Amino acid sequence: MGCLKLPRRRVTTLFLVLLVGLVTVYRMSLSVASQGHESAPWVDRSMDKVKVKDVAKKVDNGVNVNMHQANLLAKAKAGVQYESAARMVQQEEKQALNLADSYADHGEDDMSVLETDSPAGVDLAQMQILDLLNGESESDEYSKSAQLFGGSLLSNSFSLKSAWKTAHAYALGTRHLQYNRTDFLEMGRRARALRIAYTLLHDKRDMHVMLASLGTPHFNLDKDSKSLKLAKMDTQLKAIVSSLEQLMYPWLSGSRFKNIHALQAFAKDGAVRGTERGIILSTGRGHFELAIHVIVSLRNVLSCNLPIEVHHMGPDDLDSNMLSAFRALPGVKTVDVWDYWGEEAKQIGGWAVKPFALLASNFTQVMFIDADAVFVQSPEVLFTKSEIFKKYGQLFYHDRTITGYDQCRKWFNGFVPYASKYSESLRFQKKDTVHEQESGVVLIDKSRTDVLHALLTTAKMNMKVERDGITYKMMHGDKESYWMSWELVRVPYKFSTGYGGTIGYKNDDNAVCGGLYHTDEYLKPLWWNGGVVANKHVKKTEGLLQYEYAAYDLEGKDIRWDWETATTPFCLRPKFAGQKVVVSELTAAEVVVTKKLVQLYKGIIDVGWKSYMKDNYGWES
Repeated sequence: MGCLKLPRRRVTTLFLVLLVGLVTVYRMSLSVASQGHESAPWVDRSMDKVKVKDVAKKVDNGVNVNMHQANLLAKAKAGVQYESAARMVQQEEKQALNLADSYADHGEDDMSVLETDSPAGVDLAQMQILDLLNGESESDEYSKSAQLFGGSLLSNSFSLKSAWKTAHAYALGTRHLQYNRTDFLEMGRRARALRIAYTLLHDKRDMHVMLASLGTPHFNLDKDSKSLKLAKMDTQLKAIVSSLEQLMYPWLSGSRFKNIHALQAFAKDGAVRGTERGIILSTGRGHFELAIHVIVSLRNVLSCNLPIEVHHMGPDDLDSNMLSAFRALPGVKTVDVWDYWGEEAKQIGGWAVKPFALLASNFTQVMFIDADAVFVQSPEVLFTKSEIFKKYGQLFYHDRTITGYDQCRKWFNGFVPYASKYSESLRFQKKDTVHEQESGVVLIDKSRTDVLHALLTTAKMNMKVERDGITYKMMHGDKESYWMSWELVRVPYKFSTGYGGTIGYKNDDNAVCGGLYHTDEYLKPLWWNGGVVANKHVKKTEGLLQYEYAAYDLEGKDIRWDWETATTPFCLRPKFAGQKVVVSELTAAEVVVTKKLVQLYKGIIDVGWKSYMKDNYGWES
């Protein structure tokens, strides 16, 4: 086949068209490369409002703080080589962050940079910013609302400009400074700084223009253009988040998630993976039979088909037979928490595993239950019918009312200045009890930024240095670390209705005796812990209980408890006549459920768990 000959003029035209096309593709590649930078979302919103050459001119006039992506794109479009522009921006970014660091070099206690008289000014500023981010306002109408959580915008004079400058300057100046890990006052300031920066960076970018216009002492200049202020804010927020998540949660960087944003993205993808909702529990060898009982009861007695994960810590927590037995149950997987959080996680055990298991679970909305928790209703109703969980993304339960030492309350109020208005309703704050929360059942929605940060703070309180140094010296295990963490990072939360009661039988003194019992939000029997025996700590094979009555406490003060013995469980009665201890007989349907629960447990212990699993699920050791 012969060659096609074209006129010289047509060849020239085609060459020029091809050349123009190549140049266009090259320019587009530069644009795509620059927009691929992590700050690209800001560029997309702002560059259409500012002429590129004007931006480049402002930058070239000696402003030596970071513009990062805006700077890079502006210089590239103004004719600077892309690679050269990238190096220039990296230098400017380093100068900007070094400027922030220079103010921290005066020492952690030098607060002059914050334009406040004392560190307490930082605490109030952070609380006010967070209350604002939570949706609160200064209006009288809102102050009368039953929905008010924090209240700092009403009870203290509030200037957004002053609060923002103080909180943001503190975060920039101290974001990488080490601190005493048992000093929860300082830990709280870091945790709040991280939550503020993360929320603004990922959830509240619509506030950037307003906040950038307010400025930050020493870090922003009055002459900065709007686009430059926005670019600085973007860089500063990223620096705060990057530094503080490494300082606060070093085990994250060594995990499969790497950072908080990746962890949250994984949580949000639960629906795609088919793991939007589920139940987790953690157990060791000591409560193994109880854990088998609770899982089988959910499936066979309550017809609950939610997926279940059994979490453990390393190879010694459960042996290979126990792990395979759990996996033989329908819809059950086992999870080794050590696989998630790196070397530091190997120092976690006992109660402390709970928040780390919640973080590691595959579920977006996750319910943690103790291995000895027993349900009268299917726990699935908490996901579908709880108004508290729907609104707050968490659900906590009150512990029994017990008076005693005041050490924990004084400690809490020392590291949570300006505690929320909601906390004033808690028995703990009114000195009516030393135990506020029962952590046998906890519901969490990890897709929510505020809830995830609170849960991370709970995990922080349960890390080895923190729990051995202070947390477990001040409280009984992990219990109070949940609501206290929510307070620490100013995340709205709420407890379910009623206080811990009992479910079981009436003794000769007309007190109701049995497991630690909780109603749902509508005061219907829901769950208790302790299994179906009189005292799980003495013998798990004797003292099976009968369930006829339930009692719960509505007043939350001056309640009389008869402590458990080797053969009898806890018993509840009013301390004074006329107190609000509600005693009721279980319905016929509820009695049927409790009898099935007892018979199921008896069937497991009578033949031994290995024979039970082999006969009912075809399990082989």
